[in-house]
Amino acid sequence: MNKRVLTYIYITIATLGRLIPHPANLTPTINLSLFAGKQLSKGMAITVTLIALLLSDIALAYFYNYPVFGYWTLFSYSALAIIALVGTRINGLKNRSNLLFYVLFSSLGYWIWTNFGAWLLTPAYTKDAAGLATCYTAALPFLRNAMLGDLAWMVVIFGSYEWIQKLNRVYVK
Repeated sequence: MNKRVLTYIYITIATLGRLIPHPANLTPTINLSLFAGKQLSKGMAITVTLIALLLSDIALAYFYNYPVFGYWTLFSYSALAIIALVGTRINGLKNRSNLLFYVLFSSLGYWIWTNFGAWLLTPAYTKDAAGLATCYTAALPFLRNAMLGDLAWMVVIFGSYEWIQKLNRVYVK
């Protein structure tokens, strides 16, 4: 199967993964961004990531009556665009532990940036160090879920992609 076609199939699956019921932050979004960065050019990786996020946000708004855009949009979209750029560094990886580092680093970075945005733009927290600490403390369960989900989706997306590529090399010869 064509590598580019397979990449878009995976991105579609990962996008749909946001739409199925799931525990908070247990989505394929981080891996979608990293995978797009690994497989596509920088510009295309960012574009595909943001389009996938926008389309799934529109679907979530339609099906679950969520707003499409909110205070979180700038922080979520910018974090995933940066993660897609980080994904471009995966091309030269020689071992799986490096992929694990990229996934966990991206998960933590996303959590730090988006919760900073929640602290900054919502009235829920005081705008001082104590409010920021309260925000991050309240978000710890989401970090746990995100990291567990990102690890699971890493196995699904990157692992199955590698497996399909091996099958292609064996059967296409």
